[in-house]
Amino acid sequence: MTYTIALTSEKGGVGKSTVAFNLAGALARRGRTVLLDEDARVRSCLLWAAAAPHPLPFSVTDRAALPNHTGAHYLVVDTEGRPPLQDLLALTRSMNLLLLPCGPSGMEIRSTVALWQTLHAHGADLTRTRALISKAPPVGGVGRQARDALRGMGVTTCDTVIRAYTAHQKANEQGVLTRDIHDTRAHAAWTDIETLAEEITA
Repeated sequence: MTYTIALTSEKGGVGKSTVAFNLAGALARRGRTVLLDEDARVRSCLLWAAAAPHPLPFSVTDRAALPNHTGAHYLVVDTEGRPPLQDLLALTRSMNLLLLPCGPSGMEIRSTVALWQTLHAHGADLTRTRALISKAPPVGGVGRQARDALRGMGVTTCDTVIRAYTAHQKANEQGVLTRDIHDTRAHAAWTDIETLAEEITA
C-alpha cells in the first residue's frame, strides 16, 4: 500500500516544491519513493531533477508517466499552484496526508486560516490535513510563534518548522538534495526535513 502525501498552497513562494523535493529524498531512506510533479506550468521538481549530476534516490515523474512507477512505498505530490477548491477538497479525501505550507507572516497565517475554514465549510476531510510553517527565519522563534498562532485559531499544524536556509536554494540550483550541499547550514536545513519525515511517518 502506497502512502500518499500532497503539498499544496494558494500562495506562491512558501517553499512548497522545496519541501516536496527534499521530503521525497528523506522518505527514500525509508522505502521506495516517487515524487509526482503536477505543476505543469512551473515544473519545479522536474527541472530540479533534470539538473541532477548524479541519480537521485527517488523517482520524479509527471502524471502521464506515473503508471511506470508502481509499487512505491511513498508517493509525494507537488500540486499545481493555487488549485481550484474542488481539487483541494478531492485532495483532502484521496491523500493519506495533505500538507499546506504557510509562511510565518501575519498575512500568510490569515490566508491559511481562511483556507482551512473554507475547506471545513465545504465538507473537506481535515483529519488528514495539516498546515506546515515553512520559510521561517533560521534564528529566533518566529516560526514556532506562527505555528502556535495557527493552532490557536483551530488549524491542525505540524510540530516541525521548516526554516529558510540558503542551502535549499543552492541545492535547487545544483540539482541535489539539501543534505548534499557544501554549506555550513546544510545540516541544520536537512534536519528540518528529516524531522518532518519522522513526524509524518510516526
